[in-house]
Order: sequence, then structure tokens, then C-alpha cells
Amino acid sequence: MYAIISRDKQKRAEIAGTSKGIQLTLRSNGEQSPHFTGHLDEMLICSFGRPWRSDFVWLEDVQIISESDLIRICGKMEALTFTMELAFDEHHLLKINATWENQTDRTLHDVAAGFLFVLPRWSKEIITIPHMIYNNNPSADPSRVVPRLGLGPDKGFICEEHRLPIPCVNVEWTEAAEARFISLFSVPAYMESADGVVHYGSLGAIQEEDRIMLAAMSGVLMFNGEKDMYYVGKNKTGPYNNGYVDITPGFSLTKQYALDWGVVDHPGQGFREIVRKGMELFAPVGAKPLALEEMIRLKKNALDDRWRTGENGAAGYVKFSDSNEFGNVSKRPLHYMYGWTGQCLKLAWCDAKLGFTHGQEERISHCEQAVDFYLRKSRTNVPGIRHSSYRLVEGQWDGFNWNKQAVVSSRALGETIADLAEIILLFRDMGREVPAYWVEALSESTDFFLAGALPSGIYPAAWLLDGSSTEDRITAAGLPCLIAVVKSYRVTGEKRYLDAAETMMQRYYELHVKTFERPFACSTLDANCEDKEAGMYFFLAAYELYVLTENERYSEWAEISGDWLLTYVYMWNPVFDRGSQFRNAGFTATGWPGVSVQNHHLDVFFPTYEFWHFGRLTGKTQYERLGRMVFDALGQGICTKPGEWNFTVVGEQGEGFFQTHWHHRGHSNKWNPSWVTALVLHNALRFLDAAE
Repeated sequence: MYAIISRDKQKRAEIAGTSKGIQLTLRSNGEQSPHFTGHLDEMLICSFGRPWRSDFVWLEDVQIISESDLIRICGKMEALTFTMELAFDEHHLLKINATWENQTDRTLHDVAAGFLFVLPRWSKEIITIPHMIYNNNPSADPSRVVPRLGLGPDKGFICEEHRLPIPCVNVEWTEAAEARFISLFSVPAYMESADGVVHYGSLGAIQEEDRIMLAAMSGVLMFNGEKDMYYVGKNKTGPYNNGYVDITPGFSLTKQYALDWGVVDHPGQGFREIVRKGMELFAPVGAKPLALEEMIRLKKNALDDRWRTGENGAAGYVKFSDSNEFGNVSKRPLHYMYGWTGQCLKLAWCDAKLGFTHGQEERISHCEQAVDFYLRKSRTNVPGIRHSSYRLVEGQWDGFNWNKQAVVSSRALGETIADLAEIILLFRDMGREVPAYWVEALSESTDFFLAGALPSGIYPAAWLLDGSSTEDRITAAGLPCLIAVVKSYRVTGEKRYLDAAETMMQRYYELHVKTFERPFACSTLDANCEDKEAGMYFFLAAYELYVLTENERYSEWAEISGDWLLTYVYMWNPVFDRGSQFRNAGFTATGWPGVSVQNHHLDVFFPTYEFWHFGRLTGKTQYERLGRMVFDALGQGICTKPGEWNFTVVGEQGEGFFQTHWHHRGHSNKWNPSWVTALVLHNALRFLDAAE
């Protein structure tokens, strides 16, 4: 038997010859049973031709060479020579360097090679593939096409490495009364063809009746059990023929992987091990194309372009502008939207903040007009419920629809009322008188929130206009309402608001965070699945409660949800095809967050300032550093002069940046709802305050 031990003495990898061939065993210090045991002949994949086969291949003419801190295994598999080196790195990860070499005199076509690490099935294993699979995405709408694992032969999900913010598959299970995990990382490496097309490897998992297989492949894919299929857009898949490799005589295909294993601190939180080791393995450094003051100048210009007034006192910031010559992608009439993709009152806060900072009364007046119009005109027949959209030309209020019924989104209403509270607090801080009816309207909606919970103790995704819930499904969609309740307490001092918020926060913790069997989901209103923004609002709620109460449990919950959010943040930078917009512009994906298990693109929706400030408050410097790194990276894609990034209005920025084959890889879109301005400017202005 040959063995190597990690530098911290906590992990051990063993290679032994048995009657079944070469056996790999992974152990942790002090454990009775190994974390993993597998034979190479039941791990190695090498197929020729299409579709690829997942049959294991025998390794022949095996040689094992052992050094003090390295084990090398050499052999032959069909027409290829195979070499695998095992060694622990400085982060106590077991690195696997694998090379498949063609030593024949002919080209081997349509090769698919890789590993399948076979694990037994347990009763409650949780598989995490960042941005793609969270416990098999239990909240995703069954009618929608999203990544899933399944039962039965040949069921699973294997995707391109560049689709993964942290290229890793993690499985967590309970054994011997403790929660264990194994993580399989890929260290991305690419090949570029003569025509400039970039080819990456692939990663995923196959789940069968009695076993789970962590898959690391040379590029072939599997989407929900179908080989050579990939996800190309919302509810859309297509055939993928670029996953195969032709290996010419003398050419070698080399891939590097890393294995991590151990015990999870708390059941359901195996994803945190991905983030911890991912930070070490990839050491992310994002781009910083613009200084903070320049980002504010640019976004301020986009803000000003969105200001519109109309008849009957209409005032606010339109969701889409008609000013862009070729960036005006929405054909809808000009309208304000409150919350979600409109963020009208967050833009009003930004205008007022700029006005107070620079002594510009006109900006403060814009904010006052926008708030006045919304509060006076958006009422429904139920006190506290308000319409979420206003069309300027028609002079008509409307909102969202659910099963052909008019509804009010809890997320959109919660965001808007929270922004109203922030505007009141800003005016007070600046010594400006706050109209009494602003506070009355805030209390009115907050009182509705206190009465509007489901029997489960949380908020529904939406209410009908009569105040009843649309459905009783458990989601994280309504968390912005909880945040609004917390901020209403800051405005009014009503202790019943804080008490209600803390009680409900406990319920959200129990339903989502305690076990993560039901991950955060359904906040991205057009996706209805596991998504970043649902976790983001849990983080923000925990952050707000921690700032108010200094209760350490909220700090702990903010950390947990913060790590879950980080599974969506790119810790490496994929290379894009030659001639693509991203490659020409030097776009760097590192630091950018993705969206949901349905929407595999990048956007700027992230609590960068709160991440940074939470790290400052708690001394947890990784959040401080990452909050600022993400913010700085989001300065990419902003139009700095007419014509850049497909916009004519300086300061505009697209909603979607396509780092993968979900839409046009290496390009961004021109879809520019006003939240893209609101979120970046809101964070930027607070960072500027903190710097002074």
C-alpha cells in the first residue's frame, strides 16, 4: 500500500493493489470508516464515438511510483496512455493531475475521457453544483426546464466548466451520526481551436437508484439525463456537439482536479465547504475598471435620463428610457415600476442622496415628487396594499398577474416600502422635515404585513387585491416585506414591529436554513426556482437585525446565507471565444454573480455594500474584501461614451452578461431596466459615504 498525508495531518490518501485492481481510499484523521473507497477500473471513463459511453475502462500494464509526497499511476486504456499523479497541495486538497496521451500513429476522433467517483446512496444526501443544482432544486416549477438530477439509469446533469462560478460538485450525507462531505473541484483549463473557439471540460453528477457518481469529464455534457444536450435559455435546451476531443498522434489531454473531504459543521451546509476551499484554490481577484467617483458620475447620468413627469402629478423614474438610439430594447409604453426591475423609490433615494451631498435642491424635489405621487395615487381598496406599476401615457395603474388574476408581488411591495423607510431616514438624518403622511403610509403597509402572513408564519409570494394570499407554498420570495418591517421599526420605534420581524425571521430560518432541504427560492419573479436573490434577502434581513440588536445568531445567519450567495459568485475568469465582445473588451467574470438555476447569466444584483459592512462590523474580513471586490467588478459593461456596450446614453448598462452558452456566450444584452442603475448607484453612494 502507498499513502500520502496532507500537511495538516488531517487527510490521508491510500493506493493499494487488490484482487479487483488498484484501489483508492480517502480517509480523515480519527475516522473509523473511510470517506471514499473506489477501484480505478470503476472510476475511469474513456469512450470513442458519439454518443459518449459511461462504461468504465480497464487500466492495463499498470505501474505505481511512490515518492515522499506524491503517487504516480501509469497504464494504458484502449488506444491511450494514461498517467495520474496524486499529491496534497498547501490548502490540504488532494490534487489529481490526469493525462491521456495518444501514442499511436492515427488521430483518435470524438474522444470523451474522465472520472466518475462512485458513492453509495444515503437517505438524505444533498448535492450542490454552484448556480445549477441545490438539493435537486426542489422549489423549481415542475413545468419549467431547469437543471435536475433524477433516478434511474443514466440520469444526471453534467455542464460546461464555464457555467460554474466555482467549478465543483459537492455531496453531503449523514453517516455514523455525523454529516460528511466530498467535494470534487476542477481546475479549469481550455483548448482553443484554430478558428478561436474555446473548449472547456465539464463537471456534474449522475444519480442512480443505488449510487451517486461525481463526474469530471473532458467536455461532454448531460442535461437531465440526456447526453449531448445543454441549456441555451429559459426553458430551452439544444443539442451540443462540441464536447468531444480529437487527439492527434503525440498529443496529450491534461486535466487537473482537486478533492476535499471532511465533516460538515452543521447538516445541510456542505456548500460552505465549496466556498471556503474555492477561495483558497482560485484566489479570486476581480477587475476594477472605474474609480468609485466615476461610477457615480456615469450612473447619475443614467438616473437623470430616467426622470419623467406627466399629467395628474405623475413623477418618477421610468423603467425603460426612450433616449437610446439603439439601446431602446423595450417597446412598452413609458412606465414607472416600484420594486423588482423598476426600483422607482430606490432611484428616488439616490436622487435625494445626491441632492443633499451636493446641495442640489432640484434633486431633493425630484425625490419628494416621486414619493408624493406614489403614496397619493397607488392605493388599492385594501389599506397597505399598493399598485406596483404606472403607465404614463394611459395614466393607468396596474401590476403583476398570477393565473390570470391581478396580484401584488410581496417582493416588489416589500422592496418599495423598505425604500420608503430609507428615504424617511435619509431626510431625518439631513434635518429635513418629513411629511406626516409618509410615515402614516409606511405604518399602514407595515401593519398589513403584520397581518398578511401565511399559516406557516412567512409571507406568500403574492397577494390578491383583496389582501388574501395567492397560494400557501413556502418560498423565500416575501423576505423583502420582513426587511420593510425592520426598517419601519427604525422609523417609528414601534417595538411590535421588531418583535414581529424577529419571530418571522426565526420561521424563515427553520424553513430554509436549518437543514437547507428547501434552499432559498422564488424571489426572481420570472424564474420561480432556486435563485440568488432569495438568499440575498435572507442575508439582508439577518444583516439588518444584527445591526439593530447585535444578537450573534443574526450574525451567524448572515454568514451562512452569505456563503450560500457566494456559490453564485465567479471565483475564476473563463476565457471567451476569439472575436467575442467580452474578449475584445477584456471583460473579467471574476467577482460577478449569477442569477438562478434557470437564468445562467451574470448581473449586478448583489448586496455589495452590506457584505462589506458586515465584514467590517464582525471582523470577518473575507466578506469585507469580497463585498468590495464584487462591487468593483460590476463597473464593467457601463457605457462610458456613446456607442459602448450598445448604448448611446452614458451610464447605461445591460441587465445580462452571458459568460456561458445560455444565450450568446461572450456578449451582453441591451435589456436595461432601471434596477441596473438603481442597485449600482445605491451601493456606490454608500461606499462613498464610508470612504469619507
